[in-house]
Amino acid sequence: MANRTFKVYGQAYAASGDVSVTMSVGGTQVFSGAVNDSTTVRSGNPTTENHLWTYTLDENTVGDLAVSIAVSGGELCLGPTFHNGRTDPYITDTAQAEAYGLSDNTTNLSAEAQTWTAGQIGEAALDAQKAGLHAKLVAGTATAADDFDDVKAANTSKKNWDDFVLDNDVRDNPQLNGAAYTLMDDDEVSRSYWPILQDGDTFTYTWKFSPDLG
Repeated sequence: MANRTFKVYGQAYAASGDVSVTMSVGGTQVFSGAVNDSTTVRSGNPTTENHLWTYTLDENTVGDLAVSIAVSGGELCLGPTFHNGRTDPYITDTAQAEAYGLSDNTTNLSAEAQTWTAGQIGEAALDAQKAGLHAKLVAGTATAADDFDDVKAANTSKKNWDDFVLDNDVRDNPQLNGAAYTLMDDDEVSRSYWPILQDGDTFTYTWKFSPDLG
């Protein structure tokens, strides 16, 4: 398995020295140290997106994750997070529609459609889901009851590790130093709001992480 990389952006300021962060996800510390920026003075609402720190999680880490971010040394404006490892299907939805329609509603594929699908996804990805699946598709003998769920899983097994996308997930139950952070009590607001954290603050929330959420 690969690690998914996360890059946290925002701005930070320390009158002297550095702003430091200790971050844990799911009870495991993923970062501890000085952030990359300790010189950007905030004026009004924070908008400057400097790269602050980077951390990694196993690519299978998804779902409701307990997050804790503790700040020391100055002010930290917590902006957006970007990550890699988003699903990059072998066959896009558009291509599926144009070429025989492999979709969640598929109950039957012609032999011609199966052969085309095998060529698009490839032997390695298909047989990683089910041994011999590629050969069955090439022969046109795969069936909806036994094989199509594996075909769909193989189609979405490829990840894009080169490009970073904006994390657009809800940060539920946000708390600052143990008290409800009411500025983020709406799901849509919680996706994009920049909390402003001061020296000694600890910010916690439940991260509803889905790497393919658009």
